Amino acid sequence: MMDYRGPEQRVDWVMRQYVETIIQYLALGGDSANARMNMTEHGVPVHVQGRVLEGYAAVH
Repeated sequence: MMDYRGPEQRVDWVMRQYVETIIQYLALGGDSANARMNMTEHGVPVHVQGRVLEGYAAVH
């Protein structure tokens, strides 16, 4: 069982949901430059952005 880490865990969940939305956007033919800009504005880490844009990120 995972321990509750307070607000940090909630931020991680919101970030994960946002990244999944971007993955779906790109899968439907969305613009990668726009996706990168939006991820940067939302504070998605650069290494995660790279995986998303290269198609290596998975939706869970």
